[in-house]
Amino acid sequence: MVAQTPAESLLALVASVFDAYSVVLFQPEDETGKSEARLTAFFSLGDEIARGARIPPGKGLVGWILRNKAPLLVDSIDQNQAFLGYYQEQSEPDIRSFMGCPVPGGGALCIDSKRAGAFTGSRQKLLHLFALMIPQLESLVTHSDHDREVGVYFAALERMADLRASYAGWGEYMNKLLALLKETTGFHYVAFASRVEGSARYIVEGECPPLLNRQGNQAELPVNSGIVGWVFRNEEAVHNDGTGGPGATPIFGKNPLVPDFAAAICLPVTVDNYTCGVLCLAGLEPRPLSPELRSFVRMAADDMARLLDTVALRYRIHNLLPKASLQRSGSVAFDPDAPPAPRPTDD
Repeated sequence: MVAQTPAESLLALVASVFDAYSVVLFQPEDETGKSEARLTAFFSLGDEIARGARIPPGKGLVGWILRNKAPLLVDSIDQNQAFLGYYQEQSEPDIRSFMGCPVPGGGALCIDSKRAGAFTGSRQKLLHLFALMIPQLESLVTHSDHDREVGVYFAALERMADLRASYAGWGEYMNKLLALLKETTGFHYVAFASRVEGSARYIVEGECPPLLNRQGNQAELPVNSGIVGWVFRNEEAVHNDGTGGPGATPIFGKNPLVPDFAAAICLPVTVDNYTCGVLCLAGLEPRPLSPELRSFVRMAADDMARLLDTVALRYRIHNLLPKASLQRSGSVAFDPDAPPAPRPTDD
């Protein structure tokens, strides 16, 4: 296999140093050390590895390391008794040797071979040094990913400022902003819904890509349907990373035109303390919702709110102008009890 991540590159190096058939990294689901450990990275000369394998502490060779937090060397494996747990049941290779050690902070780094006696106790210290590198590598990757993510969001904020500067109408601005959010965040779907004034319904004004508005007409839905309706009613944001268990996230309620999304962010867009719209981003797979991502989407929702406030103000001014009176003969004392003066004429 070809290494694609920094962790896989490190495991490929381990395989080369130890002449191993497979190298696997298991890490716990939480910090207690009592939960199952998940296969988070591997390198193998074959294709029998069971991706996403999970092993509880105490089960098999890997589980023994997880529970005892101690190294383990088995130079001659009895296939009928040893349990590895990271190969597919129907195609498990003929593994003869195994060695593993705990990873600082939780987890296990393990190697195996098809040759009996392939590993020795003196080599266990070297494997331990590689295990010490795992948390350091994760820290470097985390900081690198964080810096890259923040840079992407800053660049997108600059593009949002350009959209405001070149504003040519609400519809064009909204569609370009939704496309920008989809491109920047990696969500599969982005939409903006607005409340129908004086009714218990809302319309889907814009989508990227279109799901409900494919025929050119804006979909209208009851305000008690889906997560979007919940945000309208409760005026609170919803953040769902999709890792809470199986099940779809019904952003618009049950609708055959909308796929089963797993992760979603739905934010109220508020003008004059009134939730007039909801900005929604949805993904087909569970994903982490970092603080940086949440802040960026919040900024986008606030940007929409500011622009909607400006549009509403222009609308109010436009409606008030025909009713305004024009005074041409200097200042006039204002008497709140006096009846309104008649509008002047040009005659």
